[in-house]
Amino acid sequence: MQAHSYPTVPGSPHPIGEATADAPEVVRSTELSLLTKPTAERSHGLINVWKARGALLAARIAADGLLLIAAFVLAYWLRYGLELGRDVSAPESYMSLPAFYPYIAAYVVGTLLIFRVRGLYALPRRASWLDHMMVITGATVTAVSALTLGALLINTVLPSRLVFISLWLCTIAIFAVERFAFRRLRVRLWRRGINIRETLVVGAGVAAQRIIKDIVERPDLGYTLLGYVSDGVAGPGSAGWRVPISGRYRSGLQRLGGLGDARDIIGARRPQEVIVALPPHQHAQTLEILDSCRELGVEFKLVPDLCEMRFHEVRIDALNGVPLIGIKDVVLQGTNLLVKRIVDVALVLVTLLFAALPMLVIASIIKLTSPGPVLFRQKRVGKDGRIFVCFKFRSMYKDAESRLDEIRHLNEADGPIFKMKEDPRLTPFGKFLRRTSLDELPQLFNILKGDMSWVGPRPPTPDEVKSYSDWQLQRLAVTSGLTGLWQVSGRSNLSFDEMVKLDLYYAENWSMVLDLTIMLRTIPAVLKRSGAY
Repeated sequence: MQAHSYPTVPGSPHPIGEATADAPEVVRSTELSLLTKPTAERSHGLINVWKARGALLAARIAADGLLLIAAFVLAYWLRYGLELGRDVSAPESYMSLPAFYPYIAAYVVGTLLIFRVRGLYALPRRASWLDHMMVITGATVTAVSALTLGALLINTVLPSRLVFISLWLCTIAIFAVERFAFRRLRVRLWRRGINIRETLVVGAGVAAQRIIKDIVERPDLGYTLLGYVSDGVAGPGSAGWRVPISGRYRSGLQRLGGLGDARDIIGARRPQEVIVALPPHQHAQTLEILDSCRELGVEFKLVPDLCEMRFHEVRIDALNGVPLIGIKDVVLQGTNLLVKRIVDVALVLVTLLFAALPMLVIASIIKLTSPGPVLFRQKRVGKDGRIFVCFKFRSMYKDAESRLDEIRHLNEADGPIFKMKEDPRLTPFGKFLRRTSLDELPQLFNILKGDMSWVGPRPPTPDEVKSYSDWQLQRLAVTSGLTGLWQVSGRSNLSFDEMVKLDLYYAENWSMVLDLTIMLRTIPAVLKRSGAY
C-alpha cells in the first residue's frame, strides 16, 4: 500500500485528512472546505485582498524607483557638476547625463529586483530603521558592483568610476533620510489613530493576553483592538487573566463573544487582521476560524502557542513534507562565544580611553554630595548560575539596602524584581545617574573580567533567581550584559515575563549583527530615558 503524507496545521498534532476521536466530523468538514475549490464569496474576498496588496506594493516600488533615479542624478551632479575627484573638464573625460540613461535604467530595475528578493517589501510593520537600512545597504552594494562590472565588460568608453562610488553613497544617504522620516511620520499618525490596523484577537490564553496587552498599551505599533473572542475568560481581573494590563487601558477591552460566534463577529466587524491565539487542543476551532477568514477575505495570523511561554524556542524542520517541531539550542557556544569575547574586550579597551575622565568626574561628585563609597558592589548571578560582584556608581544613600523592606510594598514592577520610579533612597545626583544610565559605567570592568558582556540579559540578584520558575532560569544560559533586548524595548516599562522572553529570544538567535543592532538601538533608548529609573 502506498503511504501518504498529509500537511498539518500549526499547533495541531494531527495532519489534515486524519480524523480524531474528539471531533472527527468537525475536522473533516473543515478540511474539505479548505481543500476543495473556493466558493464565489471566498474568491471575491481573496481577490480584493490581493488587489489591495498589489496596489500598495506597486506604489512602494514606484516610490523607491524614483529615489534610485534621484540618487543617480545626485551622484552624476557631484562628479560632473561639482567635479569631486579628478578634473573632468576635458572633452574626453566628460559624459552628459543622457549618456547615463542606460545605466540608470539598469540600476533602477536591478536594485528593485534585489530589494524584492531580499525581502525589503516583506518586512513587518514594526521593522526598525536599521532593519530596512541593512537590507538596502546590502542590496545596493550588489547592484552597484554588478553595474560597475557590466560597464567594464560591455563598454569601450568607461564612465568615471567615482560616479559609481558616489552612487552607492548617495543611495544610502537618500534612503536613510527617507526611511527615517517615513517611520517617524507613520508612528506619529498611528499614535493619532490614523492608518492603524483594526485587529480582532481570537483566544484569551496567556499568548493572546500578551498580544492584547501590546496592542492596547502600545499605540505606536499601529494596531487598534476591536475586541477579543473567547470562551470563559471575562477579561483583566477575572480568574483566567494572568497578564497585567494598566487600568487606563482596560476600559477599551471588550469580549465580543464566544468561539462559536467568531465567524459572525468577523463578518460583522470586518477587521483588517485577525490574530488567532488558541491552544493546540482547540485545533478544530482554529481551522474553522481560519476558513472563515479566507472566505471573508480577512487577513489572519496564527500564534503557535507551544508550551505557552516557549514559542520563541521553536525550530521548524520537515520530513517528506511533514513539519517537525523542535526546540532551539543556545547559539552562544564554542567559536561564537570566543568571537563575542574578543569583541567585548576590544570595545571595552577603546571605550575606557574616552570614558575614564567622565568616570573620574562622576566619582568626585558622588564623593562630594553624599557620604559613603563611590562604587556600589552587589552580588549578581551570571552565566550558568555563577555568582559575581557587579560594580555600579552609587546612586542611593549608603543605608539603601537596609531600607528596602520598608518600601517593598511600593514595588511598581511585577515578578521578583523591585522597581520604583520615585525611590526615596536615591540621592539627588543619583537620580541623574539613573536617568542617564551613567551609573552603569563601572560595569565596563565587569566586562573586562569576563563576568559580563556588552550585550546580554540583565544580571539578576540571588534573591531574584530563587523566585524564578523553571523556564525563567533559561535566561542564565548566556553571559549577562550591560545592555540587551529588554533595555531597548521598553526597559522598566516591560513586565518581567516580557523581559525574560526577550532574553530567551536573544540567547536562541544571537549573531554579531544582532549585537550591533542592540548596541546602536541603546543610544536612542538612553537619550529618551524611557523606563529608566
